[in-house]
Amino acid sequence: MRKFLFIFTLTGLFSCLVSYPVYAQERNVNVELSQLRSELLNSKLPLKDMNSITQVVRNLLNQGSDKNDLRGIVLNIAKKGISGKDLNSSLESVSALVEAGVKTGEAGNVVLGGIDKGLAYGFKGGDVGLMAKVQEAVKQKKEQLLDEAKKKAAEENKEQVNKGVGLPANIMNE
Repeated sequence: MRKFLFIFTLTGLFSCLVSYPVYAQERNVNVELSQLRSELLNSKLPLKDMNSITQVVRNLLNQGSDKNDLRGIVLNIAKKGISGKDLNSSLESVSALVEAGVKTGEAGNVVLGGIDKGLAYGFKGGDVGLMAKVQEAVKQKKEQLLDEAKKKAAEENKEQVNKGVGLPANIMNE
């Protein structure tokens, strides 16, 4: 009985220790978000814009995005005259790409490329066409990722077939 109680106590302590880093990570995201808000406001990003993007930025930080990458992306988008709802939509597009496995900086470049295309067509912030160009760029990137994943899966499948992995034993002996 003592042995069981000892093992049970150790297991309980271990589970408490394992859960602590998760809590600490959440606190770091909040600290990073606070720092990033302060830095963006000091860089003359309007408070209204900051408030509209806070949740998306928090999500990006929770996804593992670097605070400095995010600051650069937000400021670059804002420099192009994008604000309010369009700024938020642009960052949601970055978040969608990061969620799909794209690094934050690369995702920001895809979105900025879409904005540049929209601006080249004469669209401005607030125009539906501008965000359509952003969505088009995001869609192309996701399709590229899907194609790369399919090729990789096909190569892995081919390697396994060549090695005979997964084939019934009677086929291997014939």
